[in-house]
Amino acid sequence: METSRVVDADSHIEEVPEIWDYLDPRYQSRRPFPITVEKPVEFTNLNALWYVDGNVYPKLIGQGSMVFATPLTSDYARAKMFSLGSQGLTDVEARLRDMDAAGVDVQVIFPTLFLATLTDDVAFETALMQAYNSYLAKACGQRPDRLKWAALLPLRAAEEAVREVRRAKELGAVGVATLGTAGEMLLSHPSLHRVYEEMERLDLPLCVHVGWSHPGLNKSCDNTYTSRISFTLPVLAAFWAIVGGGVLDAFPRLRVAFLEAGSEWLPYWVGRMNHYYHSDTENQRGGYMPKKRPSDYLSEGRIYFTCEAEEPLLPQVIELLGEDHMMTSADMPHGEARERSMDVIRQRKDIPDRVKTKMLGENAARFYKL
Repeated sequence: METSRVVDADSHIEEVPEIWDYLDPRYQSRRPFPITVEKPVEFTNLNALWYVDGNVYPKLIGQGSMVFATPLTSDYARAKMFSLGSQGLTDVEARLRDMDAAGVDVQVIFPTLFLATLTDDVAFETALMQAYNSYLAKACGQRPDRLKWAALLPLRAAEEAVREVRRAKELGAVGVATLGTAGEMLLSHPSLHRVYEEMERLDLPLCVHVGWSHPGLNKSCDNTYTSRISFTLPVLAAFWAIVGGGVLDAFPRLRVAFLEAGSEWLPYWVGRMNHYYHSDTENQRGGYMPKKRPSDYLSEGRIYFTCEAEEPLLPQVIELLGEDHMMTSADMPHGEARERSMDVIRQRKDIPDRVKTKMLGENAARFYKL
């Protein structure tokens, strides 16, 4: 197949304490820090946690469980195939070597710690996200030709989010990273329209990533395996909210991607949205109804997905979504890192070479305007 630039649409940083050097001085007394715990059986080798505003992250046991591998002081992080400098972007050259080994030319970086809502104090959350954005800008700025990043915005404080998206654009962000909900708020909430308006003006796409964003769902899950429910379902809620809640109608130039939730749910979900669209168009009193069938928005060219390279139904999803809108990711350096995902895509016999070339780089380059 034809070779071209390979763009990894979704990989990660494992956050490091150096990020908080950029924290607003007013909040330095509340600076997050890593703690190490004795290693009970339940923790396996995930024996380090972040202490943030009186809580620990990740929470590996009990109601509200979640799992990720930052901070880097854990035995788990030290045992990975990726160096600590690569994981935390304290050694950019090490990350580039890992990208070379995976056959990746350009990588777009997303957070790990911020896949959870870290505090109920929205002003503090704003400061944490600003520090993260400043650190990513400096780290990726060492090799801007190969390392790109998506900015975090405090969506629960819309005016602060508008100011931060302007700053992030100036710092070099290529997108905005969000979870599937803003707390209990759907991403179609009217308070977010001012943010989307500014993103559209700045030509920054919305990148909806899996994560533990919804408090009610989080409380329903009491171990790391069931926590994948609260990790994944907000992305599906976001798709319904953005497509069915008027965001695409109100902002006709806004691009949106749905990341790390796989793609095989798309035909089912769009089918259900179409089903209820026909009945609720006649019956709904109040609230917003989209201007056309939800499936019709897929042909507009503004909705993108990442996939798992081995998904059996991937050809059918591509047929529905369009071959110009499926992207691939390595998820580096996470525990389920798909560092060979690019090769898996290349080796598939059920996807034409033309489409593979688009999936491996052209589509992500178009989405992120690289």
